[in-house]
Amino acid sequence: MKHNLSYKNIHIGAIVTFYIIALLLRLVSLYVVDKYPSIETNFALRASAALVTGLGPAIGALVAMFIFKRKTEYTLLGKSAWKSIATIVIPCIVFGIIGGWELGVTCLVAFTYGLLEESGWRGFLQYELRNLPVWQYVLIITVMWFLWHLDLNLLSSLPFFLLLLFASWGLGKVVSETHSLLLCTAFHGIANFSKRDLFSDTTFTVAFVCVIVFWIVMWYFVGKSPKQQGREE
Repeated sequence: MKHNLSYKNIHIGAIVTFYIIALLLRLVSLYVVDKYPSIETNFALRASAALVTGLGPAIGALVAMFIFKRKTEYTLLGKSAWKSIATIVIPCIVFGIIGGWELGVTCLVAFTYGLLEESGWRGFLQYELRNLPVWQYVLIITVMWFLWHLDLNLLSSLPFFLLLLFASWGLGKVVSETHSLLLCTAFHGIANFSKRDLFSDTTFTVAFVCVIVFWIVMWYFVGKSPKQQGREE
């Protein structure tokens, strides 16, 4: 009976609307990049194309929530405004100091892109599916997210699917505990940001690890009493 009630709370029309819009805008972005390959060689154009790709889930979520009057408790700032803001600002400053303004801006673009995606996958879709058992909503989101990429090279990759499965579980746990889309944005964004062959730089690697540790300590230990920490454990 509990599972039946959980499914009744899901608005299929809203989810379908969200997904169709996300897929359509993804197709547009892939078409543009394929038609104009020179985009990949220009920093500003490449960043713009990436943001257009991320717009799909964000716009899909906004349209679905507006049309079907759906709401979400997962917000930009979640349960702590200052922690959410520091989550984004500090890494951009750190990487800007390490690699100059372009690396700092690239980090900010990666976070912006992550926010666009997370507004849809976590902010809307996970909240819509939140009453399902965890393994069910994680699997549903993973499959939809996987197919949304529309890249045949990736779609034939089991490791990529497993990566998204782990991310769906991990980011899902983060947002359900903190309600902060910016924290999800940070983890999503820094994963994409780190694909730029930066780990050959020892300074970047150390900074990357320190940023991750900083997020965990700030969100899960700072400002919490021992009793609160004990309840969460």
